[in-house]
Amino acid sequence: MIKYLYRKSRWLHKYLGLLLVLFFMWMSVSGIVLNHPEVVANLSVPHWLIPPAYKIKNWNRSSLIGLIYDKQNPATFYIYGKKGVWKTLDGGKTFVPMQKGFPQSRYYLKTNHLFFWGGDHPFLLAATDGGLYQAFLKDEIWRKVALPIEHEAIKKILRVPNKLLVFSESHVFQTAFPNEHFQFTTVPIRRAGKQDRVTLVKLFFDLHDGRVFGLPGRLLMDLVGLILFFMSFSGFYIWFNPWRWRRKHKKSIQMIGRSKIKFVRSLVHYHLSVGIYVALFFLILGGTAFFMRPPFLAFIADGSVPKHYYPGKLSDNPWEKKIQNALYDAKRRQLIIATDDGIWQGSVQFDQPFKKVHYRVPIFVMGPTVFEYRNGRYLIGSFNGLFRYDPDKDSATDVMSGKKVTTFSNIRPGKWMVTGFFTLPSGETYITTHDRGLIALNRKMKGDYFTVPAAMNRDFTLSLWNYMFELHNGRIFQDVIGNLYLLIPPLGAFIFVIITLTGIFDWFYIKLRHLKIADINRKNYIESNTFEFQIRSKEK
Repeated sequence: MIKYLYRKSRWLHKYLGLLLVLFFMWMSVSGIVLNHPEVVANLSVPHWLIPPAYKIKNWNRSSLIGLIYDKQNPATFYIYGKKGVWKTLDGGKTFVPMQKGFPQSRYYLKTNHLFFWGGDHPFLLAATDGGLYQAFLKDEIWRKVALPIEHEAIKKILRVPNKLLVFSESHVFQTAFPNEHFQFTTVPIRRAGKQDRVTLVKLFFDLHDGRVFGLPGRLLMDLVGLILFFMSFSGFYIWFNPWRWRRKHKKSIQMIGRSKIKFVRSLVHYHLSVGIYVALFFLILGGTAFFMRPPFLAFIADGSVPKHYYPGKLSDNPWEKKIQNALYDAKRRQLIIATDDGIWQGSVQFDQPFKKVHYRVPIFVMGPTVFEYRNGRYLIGSFNGLFRYDPDKDSATDVMSGKKVTTFSNIRPGKWMVTGFFTLPSGETYITTHDRGLIALNRKMKGDYFTVPAAMNRDFTLSLWNYMFELHNGRIFQDVIGNLYLLIPPLGAFIFVIITLTGIFDWFYIKLRHLKIADINRKNYIESNTFEFQIRSKEK
């Protein structure tokens, strides 16, 4: 029975591994790159390696997520998004880049928010993935603004009474305002209630990339990624070369040169011995990867575990890498912060702990892309759509359909994957969506307005990190297989776990079989020597 299971296990391990050998190679390489964005931030992928679908069409893929303008000069406004900040002087017919002094890295270029101040010396503030930048309109040169904590992506800029607030992914900074020269300080924001649990999403993601143990953990998972590449290569070589030799020489493998046989046997030895040492890490990689993308992300999206189950050291900052967006409710004088573990509400004076609130409004698990205060209500957009939320009634209305929201899912994307919203000086409103791009809500778009500038697609490139991210989650194959790309990571992870488990079974079977053979040989040796000793004793 055990021998039969071994034959089946070996067959699964061999052919499932051969089926996904390229998948494991690209996942290992892309995973290592994704683990160190700061190292590869200045590297880009040439346009000829990028699928045509990634070029900008009708301002899709977050190339345009917002727009602001000077009320004194409504024909001039500024747009922002993944491609930085662009300016138009003719009401949207033509756009030119406003990038002088801006981050040159494609990775840091993404602009999440833009703030305009039209005082005596009007200026712009840009919240980018590379930090906070200021540009006076007199020269339009961007200069980086010093913050108490650098090297964090900036998510939002809000003006509140007598202050300007800047939200990074982990902190909130404030400075007196109006003021042209800023002196930002960090605001310590407390949370109400015991922070004694960790979301399953954070636990799985941190285990997957090793972040749970800090930099040493990430380097360890890099090593595991390199070993995965070696295991994929060696497994393919062990199968392919003997197969090629048989076809080429039409003879048994034993008649091939000894050096080639020795090399293959060495690969087999290291494939088995190295594989068993990293098997636990392979199971962690595959097990966590299975739940890290839709649709199986839904199983852990709302889950959490006690903090003492988190194997590493948690940050003392409860907002660490969690802040996604923010808005200021001028009517209620409340600050609302959207994070990956919910919505938090508190006083703009920061004199009381922020309390977690639950809004009956769809917000996709990746967070709100639109989070604005409008006349006592909130405008909330995400990959679930765009909604007007009334905090007094705790009810939401779908902007696109006009219907009230009754049931919803935060895991499954909606029909409109909203990435931005803006209003022109004339009152015309637009949304931008990830796949369809720019959509007018209250008018028909004219053909000569909001044409994507040719410069945006000329020699189009992606940052290496973003390219590897698209490869790692399978989205780069969407044009070929459609939405089935969503199944690439979880199915690949599931098969990877099966391959790892069969490899463990095979190793133990071979090990026990060798021990059994060695034991038989040892017994035979003892018996033969004992018999020989007895004969010699009789002869004497």
